[in-house]
Amino acid sequence: MISVFHNQDKIRINKLISMNLLHGLLVIYLGAIGMIGAKAPKCTTPSVGTGTCKLVKECQPIIDFIRKSSPLSTADVQIIRSSYQCIVDNSARVCCPDSKFVIPSSKNPNNVSPPDVTNHRNIGLLPMKCGSASSDRILFGNKTSLFEYPWMALLNYRLRRSGTGFRCGGTVINDWYILTAAHCVVSHLQLIGVRIGEHTLNTNPDCEERFGERHCADPVQDLEIAEVIPHPKFDSKTFANDIGLIRLANRINITVDSVKPICLPTTEALRNTNFENVNLTVSGWGITEKDRRSLDLLQANVPVVSEEQCRKAYQKSQAIVTRRHICAGGINGGDSCNGDSGGPVKMITYHNADARFVQYGIVSFGPRFCGQGGFPGVYTRVDYYMDWILDNMKP
Repeated sequence: MISVFHNQDKIRINKLISMNLLHGLLVIYLGAIGMIGAKAPKCTTPSVGTGTCKLVKECQPIIDFIRKSSPLSTADVQIIRSSYQCIVDNSARVCCPDSKFVIPSSKNPNNVSPPDVTNHRNIGLLPMKCGSASSDRILFGNKTSLFEYPWMALLNYRLRRSGTGFRCGGTVINDWYILTAAHCVVSHLQLIGVRIGEHTLNTNPDCEERFGERHCADPVQDLEIAEVIPHPKFDSKTFANDIGLIRLANRINITVDSVKPICLPTTEALRNTNFENVNLTVSGWGITEKDRRSLDLLQANVPVVSEEQCRKAYQKSQAIVTRRHICAGGINGGDSCNGDSGGPVKMITYHNADARFVQYGIVSFGPRFCGQGGFPGVYTRVDYYMDWILDNMKP
């Protein structure tokens, strides 16, 4: 940690101030010279790396950048001001990156748009037939019907004491891959398999009465794992980049009614979905790393919460909410308790000339106690990671 600026640095800063280049950074640099360091909460840099809110004088990566880049361009100053500034106790500071300081591209300084994958070399690995939303299968209740969400997956772990148990969820995205959260595949527990085609955990096969007839699903598919792929920049403290893939050892049978892939936001229209005043659907068995809340597959509608409101809710935690998250629920208490860690949050959207379920988020983190009012569930936004997903898939 650097306690004071060298005289040369002070002169350089004074010159920059006199040239009116620092404008909104004025208070930051003055603070760097005269203020005493305070508590340093975590923050997220524009490159979605982790950082800490600090005085400039305490941030070696930015000091090194200023020394190497003097004089700073007006564009550089504006980007630092808008992208790296953070506020602590009403004092302006900088989000000091844990790694190298990088000026984001001036074309997209805040990385505001999800990647365009329409021409990605692996786009054909995601099936066109996905996210079936057949109206005769949807009951619109808390308990789901037998074939309502056939993309649901359960991750099976070897437990510490004895036996095995489901501790996370995921979704079928094609006949080889499961999409889930990174924290589910880097768990302290040993991941040993994936179950697909499940609905009621204590029956096999699952059956239900519908329109006076008895319908039964095919037996569940318990599959071994060939490879787990967590996002390389996943941070278990801040939950940044909480996304992962599982490639199975054997091909999933997606020809049966109880197992189908969900759609992902691959097109421009889906990437530009407006979530304002929208309800999303979360489904699962209420599975967390600690317990399971239901034998039956459940669902709940969860209203989307603004990024600003979500940030305020978690401002005292280590977790960091960014535009790469969707926040939903937490208003009525208990409405976001039905999802599984790593499971999907989704919405019916017009896609491929039909109404289909598209997965927009992955259950990442939430309040310490399920249903705690004022704390929405936080979901990794899938559209921001579509390039990473496709980059890591193979035929």
